Amino acid sequence: MDRRNDYGYRMPTFQSKHPNGEERTGSNYRRIPWGRRPPPPRDVAILQERANKLVKYLLVKDQTKIPIKRSDMLKDVIQEYDEYFPEIIERASYALEKMFRVNLKEIDKQSSLYILISTQESSAGILGTTKDTPKLGLLMVILSVIFMNGNKASEAVIWEVLRKLGLRPGVRHSLFGEVRKLITDEFVKQKYLEYKRVPNSRPPEYEFFWGLRSYHETSKMKVLKFACKVQKKDPKDWAAQYREAVEMDVQAAAVAVAEAEARAEARAQMGIGEEPMCSFGICPHS
Repeated sequence: MDRRNDYGYRMPTFQSKHPNGEERTGSNYRRIPWGRRPPPPRDVAILQERANKLVKYLLVKDQTKIPIKRSDMLKDVIQEYDEYFPEIIERASYALEKMFRVNLKEIDKQSSLYILISTQESSAGILGTTKDTPKLGLLMVILSVIFMNGNKASEAVIWEVLRKLGLRPGVRHSLFGEVRKLITDEFVKQKYLEYKRVPNSRPPEYEFFWGLRSYHETSKMKVLKFACKVQKKDPKDWAAQYREAVEMDVQAAAVAVAEAEARAEARAQMGIGEEPMCSFGICPHS
């Protein structure tokens, strides 16, 4: 703003700092961040050391199958090297792939949630790092019911199918434990399923949907083939589902190619992969 006195001279603009750390210009205040330390210098050996710790951290955290938060990785492992998070996590991802045949995948960019995905598919058709268990088979049943019912299934429909398998709410099962808790709590926390109340339903009714993890650990085509195997039918007998599954596979393949190219470029710029894997202590037997 051009401020002049009675004689036509331009008045200078004075700046002063408020005691609370704000800078004053005229009648306005602009907050100046303070107290934040500058990032430490980039040291490849230290970044790799943090990446090694992150690998072990991720392998332990993954045992619960609950997605791992970026904020927890920063707080528990990366700490003051948060400015180098992209490089540290890329180094950790490289080690997981080469030494443990596991991919690190961000499944929710808004909430920054990560999971580990095995490159070796289970017999149930799921790429999770969990060994084959009856729970995975039950999960595939539920995912197939959801997909075959238009990508959502009411709780009543799910229980109708589960009752045919001898599973009932409130009755503890020798393999699955409390089944209701498994499908409405455990699978939901692990992001295999979403469990949502139907809007304006009275009394409350709920529906199941695929969770974010399921889209990465399996596919609609695999689930369709699973359902066809049970029903002893050909996938093409369900024309709409087959068409949707093919489209999803094509889209997923395109995304995978783009991600692989971007990752290769990033790793080349960071010099990842040039060092021997065991030079920084990343060995599967260490």
